[in-house]
Amino acid sequence: MKTFILTGLMLSSSLLQAETIQDRIHSIEEGLIKFENGRVAFQEKENPSLFPGDYIKAEVNEKYTLLSYKKLNIQKAPENKSLSLQTPPPFEPTIIPNMKEALNIFNRSNPYWKRVSECTDRAHIWAFDEFKFSGTKSRKVFVFFTAAYINSVRFKWWFHVAPLYHVNDQGTVKELAMDYRYSDKPQTVKDWTDLFVYTKRDCKVTTRFSEYESDPQMEDCFLMYESMHYKLPLEIYEQELNGKYKTSTTEAELQLALRHAFEKGRY
Repeated sequence: MKTFILTGLMLSSSLLQAETIQDRIHSIEEGLIKFENGRVAFQEKENPSLFPGDYIKAEVNEKYTLLSYKKLNIQKAPENKSLSLQTPPPFEPTIIPNMKEALNIFNRSNPYWKRVSECTDRAHIWAFDEFKFSGTKSRKVFVFFTAAYINSVRFKWWFHVAPLYHVNDQGTVKELAMDYRYSDKPQTVKDWTDLFVYTKRDCKVTTRFSEYESDPQMEDCFLMYESMHYKLPLEIYEQELNGKYKTSTTEAELQLALRHAFEKGRY
């Protein structure tokens, strides 16, 4: 009887620690599945029936190892009409006049984020809330974690993103990330990446998404900078692959991001 009770408790604990990831697969590497929302699942053995583009419901344990999955019959997302074929005019971010105003912007960030939410949705709303409030144009900073780094520390994401503001600090323009969920103030990009890159190594800056994907074993992480309109890595890749630039953001996109990421707010 004691053995049965202990086994039952262990099984119950394992089930409680399991987590569901429901999203489309971005890519598959040896031992690693990357989802479009930024999450990863580790594979102990190859699943030959899984392919990039598959939309699945995956169960992972507390170490993010894939336990089981089910393919869902969800059609591919429609083409993003905000992506333009022509080369856009240069995007000029607003220069924030001083550090005090930068802190004001940070403190205006919507604080009602859902515990289970995606960084892409949060960053999109934070950037456009401020644009709607003050007309301030910001950028986005994306950090991409390599397979080598993900496997070495069992990291559960393959990318993260936050709004990036240009701030005049006593005559010097600084680039500051504003990630309200993981920090309590505007941060330099290095301080921001150090929250997630435990080795504290510098992230290599690139303008080509393919450089991150082609040979990810030499670095721990890569950085890419885009305008506030960019929400997903797929949009960055479309820019490189097909010359499609994202130059606008629709109200429908913002409403969806708000609904997914925040308890309160409206568009």
